[in-house]
Amino acid sequence: MSSIDCNELFEQYYQKEYDFNTDSLSMDEIIDIKKLVREKRVDYAQAPMGTGVFGWILQQSGNIRFELVPFDADKIDGLLYIPTTGKERAYIILNANKPLVNQIFTAAHEFYHYIKDYQRFKETPYICDFGMLRDVNEKKACRFAAEILLPEEALSHEVRDYCHTMNIANMKGMDFNQFAVLIIFLTAKYQMPLKAVIYRLVEERYIDSVDPYIENYEFIKKVLQEIKIIGKRVDELYNMENHYVLVRNSIYQDMEQAFSRGNASRENILEDAAKLNLDMSLIDEFLSEEIEADDDDDDELFSIINAKRR
Repeated sequence: MSSIDCNELFEQYYQKEYDFNTDSLSMDEIIDIKKLVREKRVDYAQAPMGTGVFGWILQQSGNIRFELVPFDADKIDGLLYIPTTGKERAYIILNANKPLVNQIFTAAHEFYHYIKDYQRFKETPYICDFGMLRDVNEKKACRFAAEILLPEEALSHEVRDYCHTMNIANMKGMDFNQFAVLIIFLTAKYQMPLKAVIYRLVEERYIDSVDPYIENYEFIKKVLQEIKIIGKRVDELYNMENHYVLVRNSIYQDMEQAFSRGNASRENILEDAAKLNLDMSLIDEFLSEEIEADDDDDDELFSIINAKRR
């Protein structure tokens, strides 16, 4: 196997900016996404998933692990890191410098890629036609993430309840302020990006035009962050702290095992840790110790390391 260019890895697997506008997807593609969401979301039914998405994803597959890595906040939201050695391991790497609400959406987004694109990447890692499919794949992943966090049935139920509470006979007559209140409520309850909520209302035809809401996005967001009754929840969503990622094992432990078993040199470990922006103090800690070999047959993260040695 030829050596792997880390720039190529990031180019093919990372997510920098989401396009919540999925109106270019065909009806068949949308139907398939809705079907997949219903299959995967069965335990949650119509209940909000929000921060539960991290534990839920880990329950879907024992081969997925999460990592929080402090990337430049402007450059990356998340990364689906798939080993190239043919093993089943996959990592969803979240940008620790992004708000929790972004991390929630990113986790769901990358999980779609894991479901739909894993086999393609595994069979022809880094040499695939993903670039040609990138736009439609990203839209599908965004639509899946939005629907898994706020499914069609739950949205319909929330709209009906809102109209009843507000004594609105016909939602077609709702004005901007009334919709803005609904958007704020849904953002806080379902713990998903404000912009994603706006587009969910457009996708399900509750809002005819997205323009007024996108034009006033910063205003709606400012109101969201100033409402005291939901202040604690909103503060958490827009904070970088994530206490919900359940880490079964970590890249650090996998690298430690790779080093202790002689499958990766000190130079390999340091090089890849630097490229993934890992905490070098943790890396140095196990590199400086004499580690006994572990007989456990757990999969290791050797993908880039082994590839570069061949």
